[in-house]
Amino acid sequence: MSSHLADSPDTPADSASAQILQLQSALQRAQATNQELALIADRVSDAIILCDARRCITWVNPAFTRLTGFTLTECHGQLPEELLCGPQTDSAAITRINQQLAQGQSVDKLAVCHHRKDGEPLWVARSVHPIMGADGQVQRHIEVLTDLRDQRRAQAEHERRLETEIALATRADFLSHLSHGMRAPLNAILGFTQLLDMSPSLQGDDTSRRHLGHLHAAGQQLLGLLDQALEYTQLEAAPVRPRTQRVELSMLLKDVCAALKTEAETRQITLVVDCQSPAVWADPQHTRAILSNLLRNAIQFSTPGSTVWLVGKSSADAQEGVVEVRDQGLGIADDDLPRLFQPFTRLGSSAQGAGLGLAISQRLAELMQGRISVSSTLGRGSVFALHLPMAASPGASNGHVGRQKASPAISLPSLRVVHVEDNELNRSLVEALFAPYPQVRLYSADTATEGAQLIEREQPDVALIDIGLPDGSGLDLCRRLSGRPAHARVQWIALSGDALPEHIARALQTGFHHYLVKPLQIQRLLDILAARPR
Repeated sequence: MSSHLADSPDTPADSASAQILQLQSALQRAQATNQELALIADRVSDAIILCDARRCITWVNPAFTRLTGFTLTECHGQLPEELLCGPQTDSAAITRINQQLAQGQSVDKLAVCHHRKDGEPLWVARSVHPIMGADGQVQRHIEVLTDLRDQRRAQAEHERRLETEIALATRADFLSHLSHGMRAPLNAILGFTQLLDMSPSLQGDDTSRRHLGHLHAAGQQLLGLLDQALEYTQLEAAPVRPRTQRVELSMLLKDVCAALKTEAETRQITLVVDCQSPAVWADPQHTRAILSNLLRNAIQFSTPGSTVWLVGKSSADAQEGVVEVRDQGLGIADDDLPRLFQPFTRLGSSAQGAGLGLAISQRLAELMQGRISVSSTLGRGSVFALHLPMAASPGASNGHVGRQKASPAISLPSLRVVHVEDNELNRSLVEALFAPYPQVRLYSADTATEGAQLIEREQPDVALIDIGLPDGSGLDLCRRLSGRPAHARVQWIALSGDALPEHIARALQTGFHHYLVKPLQIQRLLDILAARPR
């Protein structure tokens, strides 16, 4: 019988052994789980804190040490608030955390400014979760700190940019109103000085006429400074988009020289043009404005009887076209050269660089991927050089889209085109454009109303719409018709003299597929029509 009892599976010894095995298996599973949790806690980027029921720290992960500078040994047994709070910590936020935890509630991502071990302010999002035991009492707390420094830096940068944009807009609006308000009295000053100068009572009174001349020149200078200030502010607030194309410098230099010839002769300055440079890739209007400003400065600061040269040439690496404006004036000191293009800078007794002309010219050059350089020697004159990207020869391919080049006539598909334009000369231009293409049927209208009727009746493939029409806006015409199923295949192309980027964006949002700025870019229009799906 004793042997039988020993072999029974229900003996106390066997039951104890089974329980021990179960406990060992559960312990192994718990250890494996703890190891996995510890590995996860070590790898996460957020700081993790384990606290007991009284919220004293019992364990922190490596991310906590990296974030705060405190090791586990240094913070063990301390309250998180005692460890991390500092001069910039909001006591109301700490009170809110303690109140919510005292009520058994969790704290979720509350932004608080704490302090690192070295005293540096540290913005974190704190999340605290109480862990309940089987008896319903809090056994421990788990806390997560998320670093908010990058987010706050990005937010601060965004706010700084927003403040800058508001300041620029405010400054532009102020200068616009200031310019408008000052033009009326300036107009009176300049007008009456001209009338007085023409008065017979001053004939032979050279002194009074000379004084009037000084007064008139000062008024003109003030008027010019107002215009430059407004232009410079607008360039900074919303840089214009240059309309670059192939520009022949030789013709442009001759035009600029001719425009200022009278001014040069008045000051007894000889102008010489020497251009050996091939074409550049630039906006002709901006280039003309820059060179006119540089040449006018050279005339103004040259001594009577001297010469000013306009020299066009290629750079040494043949990548740039360079126009040098050389004068024989007083020159500029080396220490003054770095400040030359700063707004409202006046350099020495010569006053060269006063105002905004050079600052505006440099900004316009940068918008065309160019620059202005300067070299000068005191007593021997200055050389201002405009550098612009070189344009390829007419038959070469250089990677610039839209440059003029020798190519066969563009082939167009059969098209029905409605052109809505109130200017008769512009309508004649489009008619001449399509004259060599018998497969293109052109229908013209000079009002928005007539244009809408033509589009409804003819069901065209292409609608060329002027934005400013006498009886409405081309935007309204496109908005009203482009969304209709009957006109789903119409290609809507806006034509306008308005080159402001925000107005172009508004037109494209309205429904236009393309926006062409006047003067009409014929090559681009033909390319668009040739690429139209057939």
